[in-house]
Amino acid sequence: MKQSDRDMNCGSSRVAVYKATYESIDRTVGDLFSEFRIPLKGRRVLVKPNILSPNPPEKCVTTHPSVVSAVVRHLRAKGADVLVGDNPGVFGYGVSGRAARVSGILEAAQGRFIQLGRRPVRQSLPSGPLGHVMVAGDVLDADIIINLPKLKTHGLTFYTGAIKNCFGYVVGGDKMRVHSLAKTPRRFASALVDIFQIRPPDLTIMDAIDAMEGNGPSNGTVRRLGLVLASDNAVSLDAVALSIIGKSVRSVMHVDMAGKRGLGETDVRMLSIIGKLEPVEGFRMPATFVPGISGIVLNRFLSPWINCVPEIDTARCKRCGICVRYCPSGAMRMGDDHPAADKDTCINCYCCQEMCPEDAIRLSGRMINFIRKGVFYGAR
Repeated sequence: MKQSDRDMNCGSSRVAVYKATYESIDRTVGDLFSEFRIPLKGRRVLVKPNILSPNPPEKCVTTHPSVVSAVVRHLRAKGADVLVGDNPGVFGYGVSGRAARVSGILEAAQGRFIQLGRRPVRQSLPSGPLGHVMVAGDVLDADIIINLPKLKTHGLTFYTGAIKNCFGYVVGGDKMRVHSLAKTPRRFASALVDIFQIRPPDLTIMDAIDAMEGNGPSNGTVRRLGLVLASDNAVSLDAVALSIIGKSVRSVMHVDMAGKRGLGETDVRMLSIIGKLEPVEGFRMPATFVPGISGIVLNRFLSPWINCVPEIDTARCKRCGICVRYCPSGAMRMGDDHPAADKDTCINCYCCQEMCPEDAIRLSGRMINFIRKGVFYGAR
């Protein structure tokens, strides 16, 4: 990117915003590695894409394989020892290979894909009810971590990006333990930041060429933004991504918490922006999100009243049982005809909706009907 194209604001933290397509991604990746220079020769580099579940790239659930492929090619050309891996969803060990194959990331890894959960290591956490988590040993052993998140919405955290992608450090089923112990949105946000702090990535490259809006992270709608974001600070990158989709950092608790812990600048005015920062119009958030100043209060402090209750769309449900197997609290149970959530046991983590391959779980109940009918729902 030419110096004349740069719009430099005050501050030392840098976030680059590139206009890009999947067809031109090799050039974009070359530009961003020229901007964010990292010594790569002989270094052990872990590339961490978002491989949430076994979905083809056109569904926009995972990091696009062309982004992964371009990054891997660049790293190998620079002499790095490259590994590519993730711990997808709340699934246990062994599912990552299938998810990588279906998403195209296995091929994009060019023979360097690993089962990231192969060597779990117990890691203490600084705060909250968890005490510890089991993380992938390859995360701790890497000289450099390249974080490749996808810009998407999320029913529980509202937005999933750079910080949230590091939840994939946690091995397989231990994610269910995190959800079951960090039951409230605030506690889960704190847990996400604790896990992120275990090993902040050295460089984050966000796939926002095709983003996901609406009821993400797996059943939303594809939204073409045509952007790639890059930064050596994942927290600042998330702040810029939120600015682009027209949302306040304060409305997304884990990004706000990370900024307040001093892990990155979240005031976009204090960042050096490379390229043009242009907010898009009408980016839809999930049904659980209430926008605006009043929404910040509701989302943070009144979540027991506005949280949605998962309900089954019986016309779509195939009775596969995935929602039952991976419900952290055991609230989702198989009935005679279809699964159903026990409202008293449900912790509103929405793992069931996230993992459902048929998009057969809807979020409703409590204040959600009011929100859907009012100006809040799907705010554009």
